[in-house]
Amino acid sequence: MDELRKIAILIYKIMVFQAYQYLWKTYFKSGTGQLIIPSETKRKLSYSTTLSIWPKEIKTIVLSNKKDKTNGNEICLKFVNDHLYALQHQLKQYQEELNTKANNFQGYTISIQERLITYIEQNLNSSLSKKIEHQVELIHYDYHIRALELEYFQHKPNEYQKQLMKQICQSKYEQETSEHEYEFLEQQIAYYNLPSQSFECS
Repeated sequence: MDELRKIAILIYKIMVFQAYQYLWKTYFKSGTGQLIIPSETKRKLSYSTTLSIWPKEIKTIVLSNKKDKTNGNEICLKFVNDHLYALQHQLKQYQEELNTKANNFQGYTISIQERLITYIEQNLNSSLSKKIEHQVELIHYDYHIRALELEYFQHKPNEYQKQLMKQICQSKYEQETSEHEYEFLEQQIAYYNLPSQSFECS
């Protein structure tokens, strides 16, 4: 049973790293103009969806200690690529370790692994998955807001109009953020109110 526990821990680690890999791939897509796929959007957009827009989290981390911000895009790209490489490298190590342990564990089957994955998803990884999905939704929303701002500035508004636009966008972003956070908290409460759950799971 000790080996089975070690296998379960490895599966959990893989799922955690896959979740963060998904988040960082979203950062990468936003920063390289690949986030929005026109054919998948429900409505026609009046602004470009191929702009390179780095999420606020990335710019804050990367550029806060950089005096020279002229190559901000390249700095952000390298930072995200390095992080993705590190995640992929660690993920590969965990997967190789899992394969070795699974192959050496007598009686271990795909059915057992699927049960372990289901249990981990429902009891250990659900909270993290919801948190990552929440962050990804905000990245998408922030991209649309900033792309709209850039399109608006192409029309050369005066200073008052610029400030007004920024205030409207900021207000809308804060409203959307609050709504997403409220929905996220509702989901969390519903999850923890399930008979088999408790706050110790977080």
